[in-house]
Amino acid sequence: MKSFEDLFRSGDAHQDAFRARPFGLFSEEVVRTWAGDARAEHGDLGRPTLIAAGEARGTTLDFTLRRRSDDARFVAELKAELAFEGHRYLRLTTPRQLDHHAGGEAFRRFLSVTKKPTAYAVRVGGKSMDVAGGILVWGAISPGGRRAVIEEFGFADVLSPEDMLSDRHDWGSAAWRQRISTYRRWAAGLLDAL
Repeated sequence: MKSFEDLFRSGDAHQDAFRARPFGLFSEEVVRTWAGDARAEHGDLGRPTLIAAGEARGTTLDFTLRRRSDDARFVAELKAELAFEGHRYLRLTTPRQLDHHAGGEAFRRFLSVTKKPTAYAVRVGGKSMDVAGGILVWGAISPGGRRAVIEEFGFADVLSPEDMLSDRHDWGSAAWRQRISTYRRWAAGLLDAL
């Protein structure tokens, strides 16, 4: 499988931005289908809502991941900005790459629960759930970036769709190949119609 740099940093900024957009549309599906495979380290329990005391609705994040080895549960947020600002956020290399998300309420709550799992009530599918912290999911990661971000923010783990897709390739998933074939057909149909 090609690296995300090979796919999204081609030297043609227009092509890179074009490719990043459809990937963004189904990047959550990459995580969900990977987590749906029993060989994955984590399963997905659904989208968590973090609710402050006295608040009626809360803020919803991307995933609740359950670590299969010990049943620990974590809220998780996906960031896959593959071509944004000249590929500045494509591969996680430093904790400072997370700074531009700090202004968003959902990301602030995510960071709070990562450090203090009881900072907010967590509900998944309408049911209360205890969590053990947070997991960041970033488009692509470097080993040093992963370590530095875990150390600074206290994440239980940092995962990437790039690695998940590599797993899917290595596992030889027929269902995933079929899904990609369907997407290829849909995209070709749209572009042919234009």
